[in-house]
Amino acid sequence: MFRRNKLFFWTTEILLITLIFYLWKEMGAIITPFVSVANTIMIPFLLGGFLYYLTNPIVIFLEKECKINRIIGILLTLCALVCALVLSFVYLLPILINQLSSLIYSSQNIYGRLQDLVIELSKHPALQNLDIQQTIQQLNLSYVDILQNILNSVTNSVGSVLSALVSTVLIIIMTPVFLIYLLLDGHKFLPMLERTILKRDKLNISGLLTNLNTTISRYISGVSIDAVIIGCLAFIGYSVIGLRYALVFAIFSGLANLIPYVGPSIGLIPMIISNLFTDPHKMIIAVIYMLIIQQVDGNIYIHVLWVGL
Repeated sequence: MFRRNKLFFWTTEILLITLIFYLWKEMGAIITPFVSVANTIMIPFLLGGFLYYLTNPIVIFLEKECKINRIIGILLTLCALVCALVLSFVYLLPILINQLSSLIYSSQNIYGRLQDLVIELSKHPALQNLDIQQTIQQLNLSYVDILQNILNSVTNSVGSVLSALVSTVLIIIMTPVFLIYLLLDGHKFLPMLERTILKRDKLNISGLLTNLNTTISRYISGVSIDAVIIGCLAFIGYSVIGLRYALVFAIFSGLANLIPYVGPSIGLIPMIISNLFTDPHKMIIAVIYMLIIQQVDGNIYIHVLWVGL
């Protein structure tokens, strides 16, 4: 009777949802600490899961193809991961910081050129009624001013700085813990569910979870490998073309390539903005080069990679 009467059913559903939201609002002071703890745990868990899907194929390869014990394979994989991170921090991080500092400093010239361009456009007969120059002078904005405002807002809040520092330390500590746990016992989770909760699996949830795990593993592995390759090719191309801040733009292109569909286009935006006024010829060559790389990647390489995985 309850389900047959649609009006009564949906009225009850709406009232229950409204009651849940009201209780959530009234109990906000009690629930907020639990939500904060959940958020603190969720970020390292997601990072650990991401690294798990990256490193687990290597562990499986060492275990099945090289006949190495799984624990030893995990140790070798973790050592390789740590060595890669240390080498990145030792060699790449100083270069990256130096190029970022130079890029932020040189961005003042870009703002000046944009301001001159807007002033020139304001002299056009169709735009003479708009006092653009006075508006720009009233705004008086630059990248340095924006960065200074951000730094002031951060430094004025000591509590925010301490909170961010504690969260960062927790993420650094907990992420390896989740990663090691997943590498050691992650493959046992589904069989455990099949023996207990899914023992009478009439809906084939076990098969769905298996396919889901395989799909996520292939997607994360494939996209990550593709992003690394795009970043390396971008760095080689930008360096040969002679663009400044090649490492910064290459890393951004690689990270943006993780975003489906629009990621490759987003990855070109900083390079285009930075070189549009300073060196447009090299910028055009770099854009053409990256478009060719993206076409080859999207139409040929990505299919070969997915088949291989």
